[in-house]
Amino acid sequence: MEDNWITCEIVRSALTSRGHLVLVATTGMAAVEAMANNECQVILLDLMLPDIDGAVLLESLRRLPGGDKIPILAFSAFVTRMEELKKHGARFDDYIAKPVEPTDLIRIIEGYLSPAEARPSS
Repeated sequence: MEDNWITCEIVRSALTSRGHLVLVATTGMAAVEAMANNECQVILLDLMLPDIDGAVLLESLRRLPGGDKIPILAFSAFVTRMEELKKHGARFDDYIAKPVEPTDLIRIIEGYLSPAEARPSS
Protein backbone atom coordinates (compact mmCIF):
# COMPACT_ATOMS: atom_id res chain seq x y z
CA MET A 1 0.00 0.00 0.00
CA GLU A 2 1.53 3.22 -1.15
CA ASP A 3 -0.02 6.49 -2.25
CA ASN A 4 2.99 8.07 -3.99
CA TRP A 5 2.90 7.02 -7.65
CA ILE A 6 6.67 7.45 -8.16
CA THR A 7 7.43 5.15 -5.24
CA CYS A 8 4.77 2.72 -6.52
CA GLU A 9 6.44 2.58 -9.92
CA ILE A 10 9.91 2.05 -8.46
CA VAL A 11 8.67 -0.79 -6.24
CA ARG A 12 6.56 -2.31 -9.01
CA SER A 13 9.40 -2.14 -11.52
CA ALA A 14 11.92 -3.70 -9.14
CA LEU A 15 9.65 -6.58 -8.16
CA THR A 16 8.15 -7.28 -11.58
CA SER A 17 11.67 -7.40 -13.03
CA ARG A 18 12.10 -10.48 -10.84
CA GLY A 19 8.81 -11.99 -12.01
CA HIS A 20 6.64 -11.04 -9.04
CA LEU A 21 3.04 -9.94 -9.39
CA VAL A 22 2.50 -6.59 -7.65
CA LEU A 23 -0.87 -5.25 -6.52
CA VAL A 24 -1.03 -1.57 -5.59
CA ALA A 25 -3.53 -0.05 -3.19
CA THR A 26 -3.36 3.71 -2.65
CA THR A 27 -5.84 3.88 0.26
CA GLY A 28 -6.58 1.80 3.32
CA MET A 29 -10.00 0.83 1.96
CA ALA A 30 -8.41 -0.39 -1.28
CA ALA A 31 -5.80 -2.33 0.72
CA VAL A 32 -8.41 -4.19 2.76
CA GLU A 33 -10.33 -5.01 -0.43
CA ALA A 34 -7.18 -6.15 -2.25
CA MET A 35 -6.14 -8.42 0.60
CA ALA A 36 -9.64 -9.86 0.98
CA ASN A 37 -9.81 -10.68 -2.75
CA ASN A 38 -6.25 -11.82 -3.48
CA GLU A 39 -3.72 -14.24 -2.11
CA CYS A 40 -0.87 -12.08 -0.85
CA GLN A 41 2.57 -13.39 0.12
CA VAL A 42 4.02 -10.11 1.48
CA ILE A 43 2.53 -6.68 2.14
CA LEU A 44 4.57 -3.49 1.97
CA LEU A 45 2.61 -0.91 3.99
CA ASP A 46 3.24 2.83 3.88
CA LEU A 47 2.62 4.38 7.29
CA MET A 48 1.09 7.55 5.84
CA LEU A 49 -1.92 6.86 3.62
CA PRO A 50 -4.51 9.52 2.72
CA ASP A 51 -7.40 7.86 4.55
CA ILE A 52 -5.83 5.95 7.47
CA ASP A 53 -2.71 5.68 9.60
CA GLY A 54 -0.63 2.66 8.58
CA ALA A 55 -0.47 1.30 12.14
CA VAL A 56 -4.28 1.32 12.36
CA LEU A 57 -4.53 -0.33 8.93
CA LEU A 58 -2.05 -2.98 10.07
CA GLU A 59 -4.45 -4.12 12.77
CA SER A 60 -7.35 -4.25 10.29
CA LEU A 61 -5.28 -6.38 7.92
CA ARG A 62 -4.19 -8.69 10.73
CA ARG A 63 -7.87 -9.35 11.57
CA LEU A 64 -8.69 -10.53 8.03
CA PRO A 65 -8.64 -14.29 7.37
CA GLY A 66 -4.98 -15.29 7.08
CA GLY A 67 -3.83 -11.78 8.00
CA ASP A 68 -1.88 -13.02 10.98
CA LYS A 69 0.26 -15.25 8.74
CA ILE A 70 1.21 -12.75 6.00
CA PRO A 71 4.43 -10.79 6.51
CA ILE A 72 3.53 -7.09 6.68
CA LEU A 73 6.44 -4.70 6.34
CA ALA A 74 6.26 -1.02 7.39
CA PHE A 75 7.55 1.24 4.60
CA SER A 76 8.16 4.87 5.48
CA ALA A 77 10.49 7.85 5.23
CA PHE A 78 9.55 8.68 8.83
CA VAL A 79 12.17 6.69 10.73
CA THR A 80 11.14 8.19 14.07
CA ARG A 81 7.56 6.96 13.49
CA MET A 82 8.87 3.46 12.75
CA GLU A 83 11.01 3.52 15.92
CA GLU A 84 7.98 4.63 17.93
CA LEU A 85 5.91 1.75 16.53
CA LYS A 86 8.66 -0.76 17.35
CA LYS A 87 8.79 0.45 20.95
CA HIS A 88 5.04 0.08 21.31
CA GLY A 89 5.01 -3.46 19.91
CA ALA A 90 3.31 -2.87 16.56
CA ARG A 91 2.90 -6.22 14.81
CA PHE A 92 4.92 -5.37 11.71
CA ASP A 93 7.28 -8.13 10.62
CA ASP A 94 9.93 -5.65 9.49
CA TYR A 95 10.58 -1.95 8.93
CA ILE A 96 12.00 -0.53 5.69
CA ALA A 97 13.11 3.09 5.51
CA LYS A 98 12.54 5.10 2.33
CA PRO A 99 14.27 5.71 0.11
CA VAL A 100 15.48 2.16 -0.38
CA GLU A 101 17.66 0.86 -3.17
CA PRO A 102 15.64 -1.46 -5.44
CA THR A 103 18.17 -4.29 -5.02
CA ASP A 104 17.87 -4.01 -1.22
CA LEU A 105 14.08 -3.96 -1.46
CA ILE A 106 14.09 -7.12 -3.60
CA ARG A 107 16.43 -8.86 -1.14
CA ILE A 108 14.23 -7.94 1.83
CA ILE A 109 10.94 -8.89 0.14
CA GLU A 110 12.31 -12.19 -1.20
CA GLY A 111 13.61 -12.99 2.29
CA TYR A 112 9.97 -13.33 3.37
CA LEU A 113 9.01 -15.63 0.48
CA SER A 114 9.43 -19.37 0.15
CA PRO A 115 12.19 -20.37 -2.29
CA ALA A 116 9.61 -21.10 -5.01
CA GLU A 117 7.88 -17.73 -4.46
CA ALA A 118 11.22 -15.87 -4.36
CA ARG A 119 12.03 -17.11 -7.86
CA PRO A 120 8.71 -17.21 -9.75
CA SER A 121 8.71 -18.78 -13.16
CA SER A 122 8.57 -16.32 -16.04
